[in-house]
Amino acid sequence: MCRHSPPNTAVELTGKKLALFTSQLTAGVGHNNETCREMDSLVDIEKKPWHVAVLLTVIMSIATAIGTFVSSYILLPVKMKEEAEKAAIERKAKGAQLHCEKLQLAASLAAEIEFSADRGYSNRTPDDKLLAEQLLLEKRAAELVPFLVEGESEVLRKVTLHHYVVTQLRTSKVPVSQRVPPGQGGFDANNELDEVRRGAAALASSYRASCTENP
Repeated sequence: MCRHSPPNTAVELTGKKLALFTSQLTAGVGHNNETCREMDSLVDIEKKPWHVAVLLTVIMSIATAIGTFVSSYILLPVKMKEEAEKAAIERKAKGAQLHCEKLQLAASLAAEIEFSADRGYSNRTPDDKLLAEQLLLEKRAAELVPFLVEGESEVLRKVTLHHYVVTQLRTSKVPVSQRVPPGQGGFDANNELDEVRRGAAALASSYRASCTENP
């Protein structure tokens, strides 16, 4: 089989076709088969640009896929960082929401303790009831302390402490005349009540400042 270099231009192909056609006319019928093979070969050469186009398309598709993969790989740390920052923001928002919920409960509990410490009791109210009420309020406060910031938790502890002192003074079996006076290190019920009121007011103010005025 004869080998031919692929034509560079359509003009060269046309010229070769014309030469083959002239050769066919001058050479006679005996050379028809060889001439046909030459013509088929030239037709195949003309079709090669389609194969080249397909090959280029495949190469471009592969290059695009590789480029996409490489870009994704390069941008992966950035995407992971963005996801981490987004998750951190979400956790912070949930943490702030939880803190506000617990702070609101702490402020409400402090107001309840203030009411319990400030109200008058009937002389027939058993001491056991007063002590049980004080212990229950103290337990509820202890459950809220871990969710508060340091300053808030300290205020709540002091509220429960002063309430404890008030309750002990109320249930004490020692006559008032025989108790150690405040000037000598004793406790003053009125001062203890004032501390409870101040603590309750401080927690209410903290809740408003942190969760309602500047959420």
